[in-house]
Amino acid sequence: MSERFKYSHNGICKIPNVPETIAADRNVPSIFLFEMNDFRGMIYLAVRSDRKMIYPVAYLLGHNPPESTRIPPPAPIFLKILIKNPNFMNKNKIKVFAEGKSPLFGPEIPFLDVLNLKNGFLDENGAMTIEYGFHFDSIFDEDQEIWKFNLKCEVFDGESKKNMITYEKGKNKLFSHKQLILFHDSHSKIYNETQETDTLKLPLYFIKMKNFEKFLQIAHGVQLKLDSSDLWSVIVIAHRYGIKNVLAYCERQLVMDFEEENYTDEFIPIQYAMRAIKFNLYRLLAVSLELVLKNLEKWDIDTDYLFKSLNWEEMTNESRKIVMANVLYGEY
Repeated sequence: MSERFKYSHNGICKIPNVPETIAADRNVPSIFLFEMNDFRGMIYLAVRSDRKMIYPVAYLLGHNPPESTRIPPPAPIFLKILIKNPNFMNKNKIKVFAEGKSPLFGPEIPFLDVLNLKNGFLDENGAMTIEYGFHFDSIFDEDQEIWKFNLKCEVFDGESKKNMITYEKGKNKLFSHKQLILFHDSHSKIYNETQETDTLKLPLYFIKMKNFEKFLQIAHGVQLKLDSSDLWSVIVIAHRYGIKNVLAYCERQLVMDFEEENYTDEFIPIQYAMRAIKFNLYRLLAVSLELVLKNLEKWDIDTDYLFKSLNWEEMTNESRKIVMANVLYGEY
């Protein structure tokens, strides 16, 4: 398998009319490779007549003014000129870390070597074939205006180094660095060192892949801004796998949103309290229950109905303490 498949953005491109380019002593116009966020991956063939050399140049081009283009941090890049002659096989590739917008200069090849058809640098039409790979661990989310992990592509060289976990649901996959997620996986529900595989198979009907990606982003420390519906979806996943930092983040967001609302009846506050009990979100339980109890008369709430709604018999001891603290003392 080609080395390029280790990179998140990879492929093969053909640079046409190389003999004519050398004769005209001019660079080949840039060729589009891929697009990501607000920039493009580009490549062209540079001609140095003073040194009688040619070499490929790869670079990232922003759509917007340079100061506003979201170029990722330094990223590994791979370039290889595909040739048929085994004598040149390992001499015409380069692997480096690229710095933002700085161009990457590929291997230099003498004019005479390129134009000698026996060397196999060019096909029958005079085109040069170049294999490329760009790897980006992070992507910029334009809607959130925040950098996120690139979880839809494999961790760079993660499979060979055994430092990657694959999350699989049918044909859909996500990938993350093993050590980053294991730091929060205190209950070993995502990965157990005794298991033979580094793949976690997700339930087919219980979890949506887009919500699981949000869960992973937050678990990795990305501070996503989510609405209440998305927060509850992520909480369901975090509770299933016991990832406390995600539960704490989502609960904090829900509490802030809850305190900003002006509720006119008990429906949503009681619903929040019920969910808080189910997922052991004790701060949210205290806030929502406090609001309900303050408005018992105003909202005409029957206390028997309230306690039945909260499933008193199924509560944990911690939840019962919070309920009783609110009922008896009006505080938590």
